[in-house]
Amino acid sequence: MSYDISLYPRTPGQDWDSVIEADQQEGPEMDRAQLDSGVATFRRIEARLREQLTEPVEVWVAEETDGDVVGELTALDSGMQVELYDRSASVSFPYWGREDLPAFHDLVRRTVAIVADETGYQAYDNQTGSTFDGTFDDQAGRELTRRLGAEGAGPGSGGMTEGYAAGAGDGAGPGGAGFGATGAGEGGADGATDATAPGAAPAQPDPRRSPRTLRRRGWLYVIIGLVLTVFGLQRWLAGDTGVLTWFVLGIGAFDLIGGWLMFQLARQAAPEEPGASAGGPDHGGPDTPGLSRP
Repeated sequence: MSYDISLYPRTPGQDWDSVIEADQQEGPEMDRAQLDSGVATFRRIEARLREQLTEPVEVWVAEETDGDVVGELTALDSGMQVELYDRSASVSFPYWGREDLPAFHDLVRRTVAIVADETGYQAYDNQTGSTFDGTFDDQAGRELTRRLGAEGAGPGSGGMTEGYAAGAGDGAGPGGAGFGATGAGEGGADGATDATAPGAAPAQPDPRRSPRTLRRRGWLYVIIGLVLTVFGLQRWLAGDTGVLTWFVLGIGAFDLIGGWLMFQLARQAAPEEPGASAGGPDHGGPDTPGLSRP
């Protein structure tokens, strides 16, 4: 489970329905010049993010033109992920417990601003179905994650439960600073946004339900799940059976299961889109393309 912010090219006055519909249409394969331009854009994003992040990161960059992903950056401690595609970008983070939630939200705001600045795209909040304004409607997701962690307690899962429950004191949300705005302090608008009814449906169609997007998320979850699982197994084989090891293994397993579920949902959703294929993934792994900066 993650909080997803998408970034798309958008013309003045264009509504989000048409923006999302255009992104979901299959486009032509990128050529080498577009891939190189996209990689250069991603490298600029990466360089600026490394100046902001105080945690280790994992980076992958496309080398072939037969996919739709240009590059991926994952912050290993916080789980924040930045992805650059051929015609869009995204910033997402898992609903984990945070010691300093307002500070983390501020980091995400700055990350979205960097991606928007380097691509020229505008940010869209998939949870609210509207332009991302710097606030986060993530209280319901954080509470659900903690509840699932508590309910899933069992033999060998203690570390995972403790990891999720650690965020029980996160607070109502980060400060009310608007996205790209100046001066607003902590504790304002975000707290109000977090209180939004969890069942409220966005006015725009949810882009996360398209087969293309579901397959993207599926491959991302599988890649992250494998990395975390291998890391956890290395710690376990080295004799470290502490809380962190079990927590990493648990999150890795959740990501792998989540990836499999995304692929299943993509197959179910594919017939609903004319021309959509239920076959192999649109992206992922090393077979991914580039993006040209607007």
